[in-house]
Parts: sequence; C-alpha cells; structure tokens
Amino acid sequence: MSHQSLRERFNTSKEELAKLGSEFNSEALPLLDKLYNTSFWILLNKRGAKKIIRQTFYEAIENCDITKNFADWYSWIHRIWMREIHEFYSDKENDKQTVFDFIDHTKVELNNVEDFFNSRLPEDKLMKSLEHLPAVLRIPMIMKEIHSLDYEIISDLIDVPVGVIATRIYRARKLLYLFMKGDFNYEEQKRLGTQQGSSKLIFELRQSALLVDDELSLEQKAVFNESTTNSNLFKAETLIQSEIKKLFSSISPHNQAIERMRAKIERKANKRFGKRD
Repeated sequence: MSHQSLRERFNTSKEELAKLGSEFNSEALPLLDKLYNTSFWILLNKRGAKKIIRQTFYEAIENCDITKNFADWYSWIHRIWMREIHEFYSDKENDKQTVFDFIDHTKVELNNVEDFFNSRLPEDKLMKSLEHLPAVLRIPMIMKEIHSLDYEIISDLIDVPVGVIATRIYRARKLLYLFMKGDFNYEEQKRLGTQQGSSKLIFELRQSALLVDDELSLEQKAVFNESTTNSNLFKAETLIQSEIKKLFSSISPHNQAIERMRAKIERKANKRFGKRD
C-alpha cells in the first residue's frame, strides 16, 4: 500500500488531528528530555543526539495519522527513536560479531574494586571510558541508566531476549570499570576468543546486574544473596554493577539544548495539528 493510499484510507479530519495534537503534547513531548539525554550518552555527541531527536519527533508528527491506529505515542516515538539509533551505528559498529565472554572471565578482586570506587575519580574518566565501550553493550546500559527503562522494554525495542539484555548490561558495566581502571588490554583479550564454560558462567554473573537493577523477584534475590554470601568474587561483581550505576545517577541533563529543540518541535507540531488555544 502506497504512502498516499494510506492517507486516503485514514482520511484524517481536523477534529482527529486536533485530538492527535493534544495526545502529542501530553504523551510524546514529555519523552523529549529522557530521549535526548539517552541519545547523547549513547552517541557521546551533541550534534548527533540533536539530529536523532529531531528526526524522531518530526517523523512521528508528520506520519501520526498513518500510525494512530497501530501504536500509542509512547511506543511509536520509542520505535522511531530506536530505529534511528540503529541506523546511526549500522555502518560503524562491527562488534555485534564479537563474543564478549572474556569480560566474564576477567577476575576482579573485592579489595581492588573497593579501593577504586573509594578513590576520587577524574570527572572526564567516565566519558573517556565510554568512548571505548562497544555500542552493542553501551546502548542497553544507557537505556537503563539514563532512561530508566526496564529490561523487558529494552528487550522489545532492541529485539533480543531479556536474558541477552541482562548479559549485555552486566558486561557493559564490568567492561566500563575495566576501562576506567586503566590496566585492561581489551584488544588482546578480544583476540583470544571464547573460553570453555562461558555459557554457564554468564548465567551466574549476570544475576549481579539483575539484582542492582531490581529485576529479580524477592525469591530470586534471596537465592542469589544466599548463594553468594561467602563469595568475594560475586561481592566484587555486584559492587561493580552498583557503583557504575551510581556514577550515572549523578549526571546532569543538558537542559539548554533540550529547550531549544522543544521550541522547534512544538512549532512543527502546531503547524501539523493546527493551532490550539
């Protein structure tokens, strides 16, 4: 079915457009802040983040009458946004073929982890380390840390199972810690490839990410805590997950950039939906 025939099929009236405009203001615009800041920390680039947000909201506004019977504004905006993120990395990201199990096998000592996070970290350390983090790991972690999406929503948007999301977030935080620590040879470890017993190990280790993200039931939490009570390894792994999470909680939003974009998006929305009092 052509683009024109879809418009003819729905034949959106002025009243319907006005209703869509009202829904856009109440359901879509409030997403702008989180989506821009999430985009920035995924791309680590203000210009790229602005472009993705403009394209996302402009497309949603322009094609709202075609899609209004298929998705609510929340789902529609997020799906366009996720597609834009994936398209940005389509020609740049090669690490989807990498097996990241070497992260799981990298041993961490509890006292070293405690000492690292108890020390004062340079302000630019997080940003510089994120630049080295593969996008396939960085994207779900930032969706969790900056946008506060739960694993099921992230899974749906990225289109991989929830367990894969848990694995990627666990590995993203641990690899980020290893990069920040500064003595980890990423390329050398990646070159060594898959290690024996990897599949079983990750099922255990990713529980630490699920725990700090409150993605475990009370029963699952009790089982995990009981099984790791005397394990300094799991204490270290869980500490890494929780401390990396704390680093993101102190990030300030880019309010000035957001307000300028909001004004442009609102003008386009008013033109598309018709001015309202």
